[in-house]
Amino acid sequence: MNYITLIFLALISIFISSCSTDVEVNGEWNDIPIVYCVLDHSSEFQYVKVNKSFLGPLPASVMAQVSDSLFYESVNVVINEHKNGYISRSWVFDAVDTIQKEDGYFASDKNTIWVKEMNMDVDATYELVVSINNGEHTVKAETKLIDDVSITSPTSGMPVVEIYNYNGNGLYEYYNGNNAKVFQMSIVFNYLEIINGDTSDVCKSIVWDQGKEYKTTDAATKVTGRFSVLAFYNLLSASIKPAGDSIKRLVKMPNSIEFNLAAADENYVTYMEVTAPSNGLVQEKPSFTNLEGGYGLFASRFNSSIIKPLGSRSLDSISRGIYTKDLGFANRYDPYYTSSTTN
Repeated sequence: MNYITLIFLALISIFISSCSTDVEVNGEWNDIPIVYCVLDHSSEFQYVKVNKSFLGPLPASVMAQVSDSLFYESVNVVINEHKNGYISRSWVFDAVDTIQKEDGYFASDKNTIWVKEMNMDVDATYELVVSINNGEHTVKAETKLIDDVSITSPTSGMPVVEIYNYNGNGLYEYYNGNNAKVFQMSIVFNYLEIINGDTSDVCKSIVWDQGKEYKTTDAATKVTGRFSVLAFYNLLSASIKPAGDSIKRLVKMPNSIEFNLAAADENYVTYMEVTAPSNGLVQEKPSFTNLEGGYGLFASRFNSSIIKPLGSRSLDSISRGIYTKDLGFANRYDPYYTSSTTN
């Protein structure tokens, strides 16, 4: 073997040793603020969630269990109220760790949430400003409140609600107001369960979500919703097990039936639709955020409720009707009902 061959082999050896099959899949480390806040002026307190996202060398399931990886060292949360071109009021939020987080994919030993009691003005615009690590990150966004949304039927003046005609429909109506894009009514049936004569009643609820309704115009209108009475009784029959001799059930008084209306603005709707699981062949979905300086959501929603007792005809249908007679509900002459002034 001559010297030229030796030099050539040496060069090949150096080239091969300098190559590697390792691929660096993570780019340069750069944390991104993730902020969520949905203002609800039907609620006394408002909440802001601030976390960080990042890439690392370990599996995501491992890194997600380290709470220090999810939170910043220093966070300042402020919401400013803008009215007539000026900041009329400001609220500095308090960090609390008293709201427990359920066990799951992410660490639950720490759950910092920023909270503040706010009395808001529906005519104002609200600005969220989150300053992280003394100005290292600043996240901003604006939203308006949902206004003038209310349930108009059942009315507050109605003494009872009757749901008893299997061949008919139940009705509810609401006014869709301003700044809301989507609405959903939930009908909740509340009842008491007494086992072996135990007087410490157990209250249970059955929640029946109605279809979503989308607002198609800017003008506020009245919306009428209908639900099948037969479907309501079939729901009770499917959700409640037949009663034995040891179980007695009562329709709760006076909070028998609830009509709970949830309204959300356009940003909230878009975010929920974009982040919902994909049912099609194309799994990749576009990201959505309305924040400047981070990812997440700043939006508004509103909740309205009407709670009423059920009337005597409904109590009869529940206790003696063909669909629910085996569920153990007391008849309408039970002392629990006759002692109530609401029926």
